[in-house]
Order: sequence, then C-alpha cells, then structure tokens
Amino acid sequence: MRNTFIQTLLENAKRDPNIIFITGDLGFGVIEEFQKQLPNQFINAGVSEQAMMGMAAGIASTGKRVFVYSIGNFPTLRCLEQIRNDVCLMNNPVVIVSVGAGYSYGSQGYTHHALEDIAVMRALPNMNVYIPADAVESKSLTNYLCKNKSPSYLRLGKTGEPILTNNTIEPLNNRIVDIKSGDDGTILFVGPIGKRALAAAEILDQMNLNVSVASVPFATDIDIAYLKYAAAKGPIVTVEEHSTRGGFGSIILESLHQLNVPYRLKIIASSQQNLSEIGSQDYLQVTNGLDEKSIVDAFNSFW
Repeated sequence: MRNTFIQTLLENAKRDPNIIFITGDLGFGVIEEFQKQLPNQFINAGVSEQAMMGMAAGIASTGKRVFVYSIGNFPTLRCLEQIRNDVCLMNNPVVIVSVGAGYSYGSQGYTHHALEDIAVMRALPNMNVYIPADAVESKSLTNYLCKNKSPSYLRLGKTGEPILTNNTIEPLNNRIVDIKSGDDGTILFVGPIGKRALAAAEILDQMNLNVSVASVPFATDIDIAYLKYAAAKGPIVTVEEHSTRGGFGSIILESLHQLNVPYRLKIIASSQQNLSEIGSQDYLQVTNGLDEKSIVDAFNSFW
C-alpha cells in the first residue's frame, strides 16, 4: 500500500511541480525514487515532527500541495498542536500521511501502535480522514488528494496488504465501495482489516446469513444514502483496527443518529486492554478482539 502511494504521488508530482513531499527521516527503501527524480520537490525534515509540520503548513500557505510522511503516531500525535493551529485552523492544503496504522508495527510495542489517530484527527476543524483498504484504494485516494485542497489525513497500512476491492474501482467523493452483496445485514470496515470482514462474511454464509461487505475509504464524509439503505436492510457491524473510542464505529453511530432512522449496530474495535502485549499484527488483532469470530458473534447477537 505504501509503495503504491509513493509511486502514485511521484506520477502526479512529475506533472505538477506544486506537489511537495516531506519525510521525517523515515520511509527509506520506499521514497528514494521520488527523491532521485524530483529533488526540488523533496525535503527530509529529520526527526523533528513539530518543525516538520510547521514547515509543511508554511510551504502550503504559498499555494503548494504538501504531503507529510511518517510512521504510526509520529506525524499525528507527536505534532498535534502544529496540525491543529498551523494546518487546520489556517486551512492549509497539507496531507498528513501515516504509514503503519493499527498494529502494523506490533512488535515494537504500544508506542508504535496507531490506535487513537482516527479519533484525534477527525476531531480537528477542516480535517478529513481517508482510509484505503488496499493498494487499489490507495492509488485512487492519492490521485484524489493531489487535487483536493483541504487539510487531509491519509491512513495507510504498512506493506503487503491483500487486494480487497475490484481493480477497476476509482472511488468518487464520499463513495462507499461494495465488495460483497447480501440481504441480511452489512459489514462496514476501514483499512486492510477488511480481509477479516470478508472471511467472517464467508462463515456467515455457511450459517445462512448473507451479508454485504463494504469499504468506507472516505471515513469522515459518509455516504448518507448508502448508510440509510444499510440501516433499513438489517443490522450493521463496523470493523476497524483502532480504539473503540471515537473511531470509525463512532462516526457511523453519529451519522445514523443524525439520520433519525431505526438501526441496529455493533462496533468491532480494539478495547486497548492488552497494552503490554507485543507481537505480530495478526496476533494482536486476535488478542484484541479484531478477528473473524468477533465479527460473526456480533452478527449472531442480533438474532
């Protein structure tokens, strides 16, 4: 997913000299080609996230479209005040790119687990959150963000994520992307965790429960018409590799409440009860209730 992001950004930046890429001394093995081909549009700001974000906002204020790249919590939580004051309140066209969402860096411990970023970023004024499920959506969203002029947060997986969406899909603004159709309910997910949502749907099929599965890449700009239809069809389960507090499930809950329609909803997210756990991404997903069984149990609880 991150390789696709860099390659797509490079293609756009070749055509548009106003696109600037800033890294916080991270991403090597991935970013060198951008640096080599477009040295005048590349900046390594070093391990100085607060200064990096202020720099990005200043450059963006001159009419540039700036992409700021780092891992996990570093381009979000470590420089939150600069994002709030310099980027969001001034409405500067900066895209904050976080690679390694959720438990991607599981073996490096809780300091590297990105589990609060959706909640924090979506609370900021003028900020929109975008969460691709795979390389296909990563490419589409990167193309979209190269033209969009709002403060934005792009939440990427680390690497090697399976393709979940049709390779012809080009998400339109606020579109929810159907991956599987069904009449008995809907699973809505963000990010690569969708592979578990699809696996859970296959188990439910064997139990004679045929549910839809859909990716929601425009996480803070919800397709209200789709959501209203899903609520009328049956139960909704949301799945995310994020805390239960203020994340994607909360976005859907708030949106359903504003629609003022009857709904049944369960949120599958990390309870953050195992903060001392270290291990692979798959291991931490399972130990924190982000597995197929949890999704299946959530659906079965409606009947």
